[in-house]
Amino acid sequence: MRDMKPCQHTLSDDIVYKEVVVIGNGPSGMVTSFMLAGNVPYLKHIPDDLPIDDMLKARLQNLPQGVSLLETDLLSLAEGLEGRSQNPIPLLMDNLLRPCADLGLTEDSLIDWRYDMDKEIDHIVLGKGPPGGAWHTFPEGVRTLSPAGWLTLPPGTAGAKPQAAARVSARAVAAYCRRYVQQWQLQRYFRSGVVVTGVSPAPPGLPCCPSCPRAARFLVTGYETSECRVFRYLCRRVVLACGGGDRPNTLPLTHTLTNTHTHTQHNMLTHSLADVERAVHQMTNTASDGAVLVVGSGVSAADAVRLVRAAGLRALHLHRQPNDSLARLPPQTYPDYCQVYKMMLDGPSANHENYTPFPEHTIVEITPVTCEEPSLKLKNYTEDESLQPKKVKLLNLVTNQTVEITVSLIAVLIGSKPDLFFLHTDFNPQNIEVQDCKCEKKQNQRQCFLKNHWHYIKSVLEQSIQICKSRYLSTEINGNTDNGCTLPDCNKRKEYSVVNKQITPYCQCQPTNPYSSGIGYGVDPNKPVDGRSNPIAIDRSTHELLNGPKGVFALGPLTADNFIRFIPGGALAIVAQIHKENKSDN
Repeated sequence: MRDMKPCQHTLSDDIVYKEVVVIGNGPSGMVTSFMLAGNVPYLKHIPDDLPIDDMLKARLQNLPQGVSLLETDLLSLAEGLEGRSQNPIPLLMDNLLRPCADLGLTEDSLIDWRYDMDKEIDHIVLGKGPPGGAWHTFPEGVRTLSPAGWLTLPPGTAGAKPQAAARVSARAVAAYCRRYVQQWQLQRYFRSGVVVTGVSPAPPGLPCCPSCPRAARFLVTGYETSECRVFRYLCRRVVLACGGGDRPNTLPLTHTLTNTHTHTQHNMLTHSLADVERAVHQMTNTASDGAVLVVGSGVSAADAVRLVRAAGLRALHLHRQPNDSLARLPPQTYPDYCQVYKMMLDGPSANHENYTPFPEHTIVEITPVTCEEPSLKLKNYTEDESLQPKKVKLLNLVTNQTVEITVSLIAVLIGSKPDLFFLHTDFNPQNIEVQDCKCEKKQNQRQCFLKNHWHYIKSVLEQSIQICKSRYLSTEINGNTDNGCTLPDCNKRKEYSVVNKQITPYCQCQPTNPYSSGIGYGVDPNKPVDGRSNPIAIDRSTHELLNGPKGVFALGPLTADNFIRFIPGGALAIVAQIHKENKSDN
């Protein structure tokens, strides 16, 4: 392993030095670890009859023989590519790993992976659960949107052609992630069952060599969930691979629930499919005839409706307009979602078993129903606050009429956002990489704002334009994610200590961690980070944060790459940049 020479500077027993710390052990963290472990991509021979982009084929054929992709100009190779990602290098990598995938073809990968010990970089991957991340939290009956051929990670191929187009269960993907780490012997790089609590600047010092602990830029802190034991890592670089679903969108609870405290309000609503599955199972075991109110119009809400109806319970479905993205799903491949979409379109006049839609409705008020003498059969059942009976008042936004229903469970599935609370440290971009240069030419260049900031401005503009171009294709069908406050004159704003002190605080009507939203890091720094509408602003050639300190990278859903097929490209951009920096340091 490179950069592991002995150093005279030592650390205390509770601090470990790593060159790279990867936060998140889902597919994003796994493929990043695979490349950091010394697995290098090389280009195979390009068949003349392969129907890929002509300009891309010409650029690939002009590459020098025997040169790895880590040493090439990836951004130039990706020029002009379009697809379901807004980032060029993920598009490039997808074209190489799955040629002609969008044409419905299953061709062999154009990349040959070779292990190079000199390219191995010492790193650690931190995650809350087992490798695979959120894939372990989905119910057993939920299947993927993407076909199996789009879910494999390098160096895996698309698989057997008959199975490549089939959808698989989320549990199968979770099992694949476990096997992936073992198959490629990455266990020593993974530390599961931990929570990262902070990323802060490391104490300054003069390093004696590239692997010296004094070369560290960041101190990553956290604790183990099992023993609450604290850990600390010093590192030169941090990779954000923590996904985009840790913070579910919620209703403005302050204005919907009455006669309850804030803690009780949150316990009365469910925001994940796993919790819906557990609650439905408990209701079935207690022979409850209570109804379940599902809020949302995307695939998660559709999955919840399917779970409830499959258990023989009544599903009351509150939604705005039916999601157009569901209409684009072919019925032959997605019969489950198309059935729910049809029931949404049919409206209340249709007579579907155990299904009552409430289109164009919104929740006005939720009031718990107190049972004076609950039966012994339901005693344990009613101890769960989320399963206690509730009266819900709904407002029809078209007729302005209200209706009151009684339900046992309310599942709010209206999308999610990443939780970036550990980036709360006040990194000020204005104080990053400022050097005292006496060169007159350099000083003149610094006086020209456009010239000095052109790379930043160009990257942000290109990323914003590409978001608009690809939103139709890249949106992951999650339905209504508008959870803004319903009061037009809401003035409940919190003063946040964020990256940029001049940023206008974002309106938050529910008590949340003020740092979780990642305000300051997005393409629009005044808004929270959202993997679909406001991803983290990155340098498109390196995936390094534009609004953060040097040495922090991001990939996956944080950068709007919400499909697994595009994640390897982000990892390639990051690892290539790390190798280039290490080469220049040496």
